[in-house]
Amino acid sequence: MSCCYVLDLRLAPQGVPAATYAYSILREMGPGETMRIWSPDEPMLFMAQLQNHMRHTLVCEITTDGQGYLITLHIRGPHEPLALADTLRRDHDDMDACLVRALAGAGAGRWSEAAAEVARLDRALRAHILLENEVLAPLAVREAPESTLLIRREHDDILIQLDALQEVCQAPEQSCTELDTWLGLLAATLNKHEYREESLLFGLWERASAVAGARFLDEVRRRLSPAVS
Repeated sequence: MSCCYVLDLRLAPQGVPAATYAYSILREMGPGETMRIWSPDEPMLFMAQLQNHMRHTLVCEITTDGQGYLITLHIRGPHEPLALADTLRRDHDDMDACLVRALAGAGAGRWSEAAAEVARLDRALRAHILLENEVLAPLAVREAPESTLLIRREHDDILIQLDALQEVCQAPEQSCTELDTWLGLLAATLNKHEYREESLLFGLWERASAVAGARFLDEVRRRLSPAVS
């Protein structure tokens, strides 16, 4: 990777989070460009925050000399597809944003707005779960049978909550209070589920997809719902 910019996190303005400081530079850069970041601290959390800001478009290499960490970041270009794990994380982010909009609408008493976001979330989340159950879960069932079973059970619970939300939205003259309650329950469920899924299974799915090749990734991207994009 060739480098065009070097950022030292030790020079970040006081009170500005490291990820925010780095993002202020990265957002001015274009696809295909590369930068290096020097961090005095272990960068795992920093990189998770920065990937979220950049919608998982970063390719990262990290080296250390024992005194700090040199992070080389490449922003994927338009012809560089996201890896499997980053594709799934982006879908998580999009669905989470849709859920936040639904909660905001319900909390403000905007029934039609909230119900429309619930419909988008329902389509996207069902497509996501179906993909993971049918295509991805079998990839790790031998290496991680307990984790795979746990994720499948959580998927069943999420689908039950989606059914309940659909009933609330379809009933006439429902109050936003009830919708807000069900959305809050779903938000808590998804928060725990997405963390467990990403930490327990994404790595295994990623390695298996690398063996399966580009066609497998194309199928994953095809099946993910664009409803919340």
